[in-house]
Amino acid sequence: MSIRVDGIRKTFGGFAALDDISLNVPQGELVGLLGPSGSGKTTLLRIIAGLEKPDRGRVLFNERDVTTLDVRRRKVGFVFQQYALFRHLTVADNVAFGLRMLPRGERPGRDAVRARVRELLELVQMDTMAGRYPAQLSGGQKQRVALARALALEPEVLLLDEPFGALDAKVRKELRRWLRHLHEQISVTSIFVTHDQEEAMEVSDQVVVMSQGHIEQIGSPLTVYEQPASRFVFDFLGHINALEGLYDGAVWQSGEARLRLDTHGACPDGALTLYLRPHEATLAKAPVEHAHLPVKLAARSVFGGTVTLELEPRGWGAGVLEVELDRDTWAALAPGRDDTLYLLPRSLQTVTCDGDLGPRVAPA
Repeated sequence: MSIRVDGIRKTFGGFAALDDISLNVPQGELVGLLGPSGSGKTTLLRIIAGLEKPDRGRVLFNERDVTTLDVRRRKVGFVFQQYALFRHLTVADNVAFGLRMLPRGERPGRDAVRARVRELLELVQMDTMAGRYPAQLSGGQKQRVALARALALEPEVLLLDEPFGALDAKVRKELRRWLRHLHEQISVTSIFVTHDQEEAMEVSDQVVVMSQGHIEQIGSPLTVYEQPASRFVFDFLGHINALEGLYDGAVWQSGEARLRLDTHGACPDGALTLYLRPHEATLAKAPVEHAHLPVKLAARSVFGGTVTLELEPRGWGAGVLEVELDRDTWAALAPGRDDTLYLLPRSLQTVTCDGDLGPRVAPA
């Protein structure tokens, strides 16, 4: 089932939650709607589901206009963040609920219902817990039951609103991988809402980055990360260090810091901000010819094979910079408490004085 959203606008009072949103979701894809709170993600999801009506625009399933179609006739499965399980029903009865509520002429027999429930519980790896009640389940187990219930009616579209938002980090990571694997098995067109960048990047075939009721960029996870279409997208996708200074056509300078750049004329002389992701730099004990960016170690943390460093600029800039090194590089560096270190960027994103993204450059 393909999904097409065409020119959707939705207002609440004087507030435009969505403004001229258009989107194509090919059949069988898993698409993530990513953005901060208030960007319109959940409103768009609810309009696709039929839980909200747009002020203007259309929703099409397989090019069939379903904009005015009742939610019960859209064959959509919806998974909420808070699970919405019936506390007085067992796991099996929760999954069977939708099947048992079908009109008499469409309702499968008892044996067929039991077989469908058993199949779904095996699919979501909850078959050994069919007789338990929601209060006896962990958050991750409840979310699997909620997903099985949404799949019981064999929806042609699966919509998930912050499905892992109420779970702790470790369970979220496990369920993300599980959802990706499950989607490959069932191959149902799916859209999920998240504000978690890592979640969207790990799970999605395509990422839709939203802000203030508009779509900023649509693309594969790699594309939106490596080739952001706007400053908002670059800012939103992971931590960045903003280095503000002046550029004379050859050298960027801020206080005692200097960095030779060749932007091939794409950046005019004047104020120039450089964006640096934490993994796009290393450190040295001495400056190099093209880069003199002195810093002092303020703090460090170690997680897995990565050492994250907080650095204070010495004689330039403001605030704290963040750099990520692998353990071997950090061990070889082994700085003393008051040593001056030198930041060596490998790649930088330029931001021109009008706030637009300029070219991505490397120190020359």
